[in-house]
Amino acid sequence: MSHEPLARSHAVQSLVDLENAAPDELFEILPGSTVPFWAQVRMRFALALSAQTTGSLEVDTNNWSRTAELRRLSKAFLPSRWDARLRARPHEVLFYVGGGTTSAEGDRARNWLVEDFAESADSIVVQRRPIPSADGYPSFSPTVSMEAASARSRLWARGYRPPSQTMETIDRLVDFYGERLGVGDPFRRKLRALVLRSEAHRPHELAELRRVVRRVRPRVVIMDTASYTYNGESVGVFKDAGALVVEPQHGWIGPSHAAYNYGRAFDEASLRRALPDELLTFGRFWSESIDYPSRVTAVGKPHLERRAAVAARDRPKTVLVVSSRAEPDQTDAFVLALRSALPAEWEVTFRPHPAERGEVILRYPRLSVAAGVSVDTSADVYDSLSKTKVVVGVASTVLFEAVAFGCVVVARDNDFASTIIGDIFGPRVVDAAEAAKRVLDAQDERTSASAPDPDIWASDSIETFRGWLSTTLAARAS
Repeated sequence: MSHEPLARSHAVQSLVDLENAAPDELFEILPGSTVPFWAQVRMRFALALSAQTTGSLEVDTNNWSRTAELRRLSKAFLPSRWDARLRARPHEVLFYVGGGTTSAEGDRARNWLVEDFAESADSIVVQRRPIPSADGYPSFSPTVSMEAASARSRLWARGYRPPSQTMETIDRLVDFYGERLGVGDPFRRKLRALVLRSEAHRPHELAELRRVVRRVRPRVVIMDTASYTYNGESVGVFKDAGALVVEPQHGWIGPSHAAYNYGRAFDEASLRRALPDELLTFGRFWSESIDYPSRVTAVGKPHLERRAAVAARDRPKTVLVVSSRAEPDQTDAFVLALRSALPAEWEVTFRPHPAERGEVILRYPRLSVAAGVSVDTSADVYDSLSKTKVVVGVASTVLFEAVAFGCVVVARDNDFASTIIGDIFGPRVVDAAEAAKRVLDAQDERTSASAPDPDIWASDSIETFRGWLSTTLAARAS
């Protein structure tokens, strides 16, 4: 897939410039922490900078209620087969994941991000979300959960307030970063509240995690979102236990993703502690698109490789519009305009970003109730891609996956598309009328059955992973 090199976004360039300057404030460590405070807040500033320029809106995922919390607490102090602190056993490889990357397989929940890899090793999966999920109980065994540990930590953290000197340091550093990056007071106040909550919870959460690590004694930890440096203290716990910490790529990465591009400050040991030792990517294309201080290895994506191989070639006239969370009002209007511009025999489906699934009717009020538009609720996007002819989107991993499934891709333009997808999918359309023309031009095309581009999706992914793991474990033993 030939294309012009992608430019780095203003948000990420601002972070990298600050890190290349490496002021002393980037290396300050709060009492009780083991990584600099900058690592804890870096991604928060990246999101704020991105929102200022792209219209990307944060999704409110706070569904806390007193009743639900009491229910969680009651379960947290009862014996449970899923409690990681009680049920974890020794394994060579520990997969530490969020637990949201699942799809239903029969009556079980299969973690498409790591399960193929976990089946290839002496592994245990530890997830942060509760068990069972909406898709059922986990198909891989052993899988355990940190949900009870999180509930206990929240209870023990109640009423804690950091010492005044620590709070003064937090305020000083947040103001310094905000002024250097051009981020205003409203965000700083919100960030301060998040930091104070984290300061209260983190000691208890890390104590729970250390107990799990002592039980498992892993040689390798494969951790979802390990490069998001607000997880740096957890990464440090695994490193202190002597494990190699590795992250599996879970979605789009590139020069404009803050978690995978760093300045020179991260060459210093205290900040490097917050990052994994290695990143496993979907393919060479992704590996070469980032500026990452740790080792990067392309292994592929087994779930895509397996599903794309059996996708149907002949598909109905269907258009899947995928969200990137940015500019929801404009996307709402775009989907309705596209529906109006296409003949009735074309099906139009909108797929929200995973973070938006519980908020679709609030973020997209018109398309949610529009005749002739359906909302894709499938947990696994590959279920949808395997029966879709055309995929329309702004900037999403789904566009790359759609090509692997043989779909025609129509890329929309907006303020940040040039830094996320560039011209990879051809000229970007500016409105629904232009998108509809591209859709109709594709109506007589037969869906491609060619294999996924090996530069983007490394082939023989399971065997590649097994070879990598064998070499890695041997090196750890020597």
